[in-house]
Amino acid sequence: MKLFFSLVSLLVGLIFLAPAVAAPRAQTRGAAFENAPCAVFDIADDEFECGYVSVPEFHSQPDGKQIKLAVAILPSDASDARDAFVVAQGGPGGSTLDTFAKFFGDDYFPALKTLRAERDIVLYDQRGTLYAQPSLKCPEELALTLQTIDQLIAPDEMLRREEQAALACRARLLQEGVNLAAYNSIENALDVEDLRRALGYEKFDFYGISYGTLLALHAMRETPDTFRSVILDAVVPAQINPNSNVPQTMNRAFEELFARCAQDAACARAFPNLKQKFYATVDALNQRPARVNIADDDTGKTFDAVLDGDTYMNLLFQLIYTSEALPTLPKMIDDARGGRFDLLRVYWPLIAFDRVFTSGMYYSVMCAEDADFTVNDLALDGVDARIAAAQKRDLAAFLRLCEKWDVPQLGARADEPVRANIPTLVLSGAFDPITPPTYGQAAADTIAPSYVFVFPAYAHGALTSGNCPNKMIAEFTRAPSHAPDAQCIQTDATRVNFLTPATQLLKPEIGALNYALLQGKIQAFVVPLLATCALLTVFLIGPLLWWRTRRAASASHWLARLAPWFAAFAGAASALFFLAWLIALVILALRNENVIGLALGAPNALAPLFALPLLVAVSALALSFGVGAGWARGNWTRAQRVYYSSLAVAALSMTAWFAWHGLLFAFVN
Repeated sequence: MKLFFSLVSLLVGLIFLAPAVAAPRAQTRGAAFENAPCAVFDIADDEFECGYVSVPEFHSQPDGKQIKLAVAILPSDASDARDAFVVAQGGPGGSTLDTFAKFFGDDYFPALKTLRAERDIVLYDQRGTLYAQPSLKCPEELALTLQTIDQLIAPDEMLRREEQAALACRARLLQEGVNLAAYNSIENALDVEDLRRALGYEKFDFYGISYGTLLALHAMRETPDTFRSVILDAVVPAQINPNSNVPQTMNRAFEELFARCAQDAACARAFPNLKQKFYATVDALNQRPARVNIADDDTGKTFDAVLDGDTYMNLLFQLIYTSEALPTLPKMIDDARGGRFDLLRVYWPLIAFDRVFTSGMYYSVMCAEDADFTVNDLALDGVDARIAAAQKRDLAAFLRLCEKWDVPQLGARADEPVRANIPTLVLSGAFDPITPPTYGQAAADTIAPSYVFVFPAYAHGALTSGNCPNKMIAEFTRAPSHAPDAQCIQTDATRVNFLTPATQLLKPEIGALNYALLQGKIQAFVVPLLATCALLTVFLIGPLLWWRTRRAASASHWLARLAPWFAAFAGAASALFFLAWLIALVILALRNENVIGLALGAPNALAPLFALPLLVAVSALALSFGVGAGWARGNWTRAQRVYYSSLAVAALSMTAWFAWHGLLFAFVN
């Protein structure tokens, strides 16, 4: 925004110096584009231009049925932006608009903000995804989750029910007139050129993440002239089947996590034998599942969810996708071995109750392109037996579903390496549990020029993991003819800073309240806020009472005389605690400093702050004794005794709240 205001100031100056200077031009849109209110896409930022782009359901029938892609455009500050930077989400079935547009104003994507100075930023939901028309969502699957998450059901029976829900979704989509054969990577890739023409750009700088990289690769093969440059982030090469390799990539990611913790002195000391603990927990939970209380934030309903070993293993697999979660995983694994699931309690609902992902799009794409294998083809050498058994079972269920989903196969050409002469930046994370760095290199081998980089401390998706890749993406997009400066990888992105007692107050009690504050759940803080406000009245009422009874006060018991001071200290300490805590959380969130880690506690630098609850408790006790002495000796007027008694009740309520939430000694690790 600073750059935006600077450009505005410069433009105002130029208007006075040279009135003939033209205003930034409006991009010429094609007939296939129609405007729509951004509110339709749940986008509140009025800087966006929103709408739909119509594309053929089948590109071999350009005059046939049309479907719509959802588009949100951030116009450039430049007056001559003829190219656009386009963002495509993964999945298949993820929503670009939900992921990127809603968080654009929160400094999560500095590369996009930098590039906007020179070109438009185009975010679009691919065919079949959340805001596209039609959307291939499967609410039948969410309904099944809500119905069964607190039930103990055998894995084979659960897979049978999941297949029924998916097929119920398929039947409904067919009844609504959706032709599932149109939702595959080739038709999806051909949309990209239609999108360019409809929006009126000369070229695209195209960023794809995860499945978005496979989409980009197919588009590079089908319509190479669409692109000025391409960024592939967490790469799915056309020639590699990610589904059949899941056991290998999953096992590799866990081994990477165990090894990195063992190599980190603080992590190894705090969480020894991490691998053994992890698999021991998997075995124990499979024998005797645990119960974890989780909440669906959209409805407010809570569930006593069943956590078996395979579910636990899959949840950790999902968390490894997120670079921000990596530092918390050793602590989470260690806690789980002791029967504590604090981090899972917070983040399991985000996975279980997802309302964004369009499963119908996922099944249509994957069954057309990546269901050409059998469980006997799985490479299981070196894979832990628990992972191998669970994945063989789950992938067999996937293949059975694909037989019934019944979409045409794309054939051998879709599995051929993509050969292209388009400048391409290839980014991978060393921890990536589904698209490891070898995938990025495999895609780059047949593309020239291509520049391959691996981030040692990142997982799935570099753009969303840190500033270093954002700088590299912006530099590459500006000058794609040469490799970007990668020095920041060596300085910013080489080491995972695992959360250990050496760096973090690892207190789940703090974590639970951090989460409540970040989620704006003020109801959890009603008691302490009311008590604090009551105590703070002593700063106004106390001096008046002292002035009116200053002579009588001198004869009071010394504890009674100090009672107003104890109340003032308790109120001030409480107010300081909550205000400083909130400010610290906001600062950490704005810096993107491991917000996920806040669910486990707080940085050790905040330890002095968490000493304040104990000081409030001591003041509350002293205030209570002072009020008791005042009543016993008949000090003060009756109104004063009642007022100070109410302050004592407020202070004791504060103390009880702190004790209930485990904060009285939270400053001790």
